[in-house]
Amino acid sequence: MKLHRVRDFLAGALTMALVAGLAVPAGAALASKTIQVLTGSEIYVDGVKMEPTDANGNPVDTFVYNGTTYVPLRAVSEYLGKNVSWDGASQRVYIGEAPGVKQYLNTVCPPYQSSYFESHATVEMSGRKYANAAQYGWGNKDGWALYNLNGQYETLSFDMGHLDGEVMDKGTLNIYLDGNLAFSADMEAEDLPEHYTVDLHNALQMKIEMTNGYYRLANLEID
Repeated sequence: MKLHRVRDFLAGALTMALVAGLAVPAGAALASKTIQVLTGSEIYVDGVKMEPTDANGNPVDTFVYNGTTYVPLRAVSEYLGKNVSWDGASQRVYIGEAPGVKQYLNTVCPPYQSSYFESHATVEMSGRKYANAAQYGWGNKDGWALYNLNGQYETLSFDMGHLDGEVMDKGTLNIYLDGNLAFSADMEAEDLPEHYTVDLHNALQMKIEMTNGYYRLANLEID
């Protein structure tokens, strides 16, 4: 029953995906329109009040126009755990996966609990620069992060390597799915970065754990 309510709510929000509820045919140019609206409507999802915000976390208004309540699409989608992207070329809004667009783990599904965890835009391993990276552990401190995958993802891929300039030591990566060890890899400091792909089996929860914090995971893609 809850699933149907969420779908109906999201479907209603999609009506304002582009500009103030204007109906725009596929491929057509966007148009602007000045309208008068009523603001101040409160939105509740399963009895919990939603506080809509923009991409920067600033509060945004809901409003009523011609008897229809409009809610910011990004606020609704992110509240329901979905990433939102905009394709300017096709003038399309995508909720969740977008064709040909890579999804990075710590962007679309950041950890809800962690210890000695940080994400990085870039890192250098074996003389090469890698993007969309994360560290699980600092120095000789072990680290971990918990992710709520909600059964939405099938695979995780990444490059694992030793961070340049750090202590030369062995590291071990363990990945748990729903509490069970699903993947483990050992690496020596002299090893070149290796690429791995892990089958997520549409798990609900994932834990990434690293013993020895001198290693990084980069190009962390999830789909």
